[in-house]
Amino acid sequence: MRWFLIFLNLPSFLWAIYDSDSLSINRWRWCFENYGRWGRGYWPYSISLRNYYISGGGVWIGCIDQGETLATIGYNITSGTSEMIPSLGRYWRKKGYSPYHRIYKYPGDWPPPKEIFPFAPQEALSDMELWCCFSDYDPKIHEPENTRPIGIDVALTVYGFKDLWAKDFFFLKYELFNNNPYPISDAYFGIVLDGDIGYYGDDLTGFILDKVFQIGQDTIRIKNTALIYDYDNIERPSSVWTKGTPGAIAIRLLHSSLGNNLRAFKILEDWECLSADALKYLLLAGYNPFQNPPPYVPYDTIDTLPEDKKFLISSGPFTLFPCSTATFYYAVIGSPFGDSGEVGPKSDTTELIWRSWLAELVFQERLFNRLGRKEKAITTSEILLFPNPFRSSLFISGEEKQEVNVQIFNANGQLVKFLCGQTPLFWDGKDERGERVRQGVYFLRINGKEKKKVILTE
Repeated sequence: MRWFLIFLNLPSFLWAIYDSDSLSINRWRWCFENYGRWGRGYWPYSISLRNYYISGGGVWIGCIDQGETLATIGYNITSGTSEMIPSLGRYWRKKGYSPYHRIYKYPGDWPPPKEIFPFAPQEALSDMELWCCFSDYDPKIHEPENTRPIGIDVALTVYGFKDLWAKDFFFLKYELFNNNPYPISDAYFGIVLDGDIGYYGDDLTGFILDKVFQIGQDTIRIKNTALIYDYDNIERPSSVWTKGTPGAIAIRLLHSSLGNNLRAFKILEDWECLSADALKYLLLAGYNPFQNPPPYVPYDTIDTLPEDKKFLISSGPFTLFPCSTATFYYAVIGSPFGDSGEVGPKSDTTELIWRSWLAELVFQERLFNRLGRKEKAITTSEILLFPNPFRSSLFISGEEKQEVNVQIFNANGQLVKFLCGQTPLFWDGKDERGERVRQGVYFLRINGKEKKKVILTE
């Protein structure tokens, strides 16, 4: 059931609506909140079988702006709080919070009002959807002694299906919007999961970067998947919320409009959420911030000590130019894990691998194609390059917002920069190392089509 918590945000005297609703379809009962947090729910859920997982999840975002390291966390694994607010920056800066910034659900109060949210979905693509948006603009919500907000808006769409093929997973679509007049540089985007599976104190973690599995006669390749599972698969008699055998909850990165694979998998400790933004940024970037100098250790070694586990998976780095958007898709997967009734750590991932592969298949066939990522091949005649010649920033746009990838070559045919995302994009005249390239003629290849010429001046 939806609930509203209305509170007075002193000293600015702004009324805010903090809203919550659940994805209640198939074997899922999973809660989402309109300020970045999600979790607290059942999988699998039925009258006779229901595992209550007191899980928490949310986004982490980091960047470097004018030499200052910034980080915003949508879920603090220590306190459960969020540095996000239920409002887009454009509205919060002018009018404060608005009752329109709630969770919209299909079927029900759908679609979100287009006059308020012009980028919100208007057509439902699954049997149950949730949509909300939030931002990090309010400095009072950020942890004490941390840096200022990044100034970024986030929209979340949740997709669920009611057929048996999709009974054990649902999908998350995160859209990041930069409405600042300057680029958000060296940015990383990640998701944190604190999954209390059965008894919270004996969980373990797992991670699959890129591995081929043989299941029967099928060869299955699984990438970018992190999970938390129960050590012994035994229901604790003291738990009145759990009926059945605990399993595993996994998060898989399916697609990014920026072309990024997973950057890092980090096992988190509670106190790391209390540390400075610079340390959170290093975790997002795949470094170990607790050694000097911090070594690049993108994928933590999986330990076998059962305890209360949390992890971070992240993608990047990328630059989000003004008026640009970056999109990330994830699958959240519930699965049995190991053989029930046996005591000790489990290694049988068959059920999870099968569901992870099935989630990717359903995503490709039912969502990815329908969302237009493969529907229309953009021709170079539709692309606007302005100004040309240019000095500081080249504006790359189309007739409407579309996903494009742009390869930039110098006159010798050497690739100097790759851009990927939703138009409009911007090129600041720098190469992949962040160094200014020489003045002269450059060629842009857009979505693999014929080249267009631009001139960079001093």
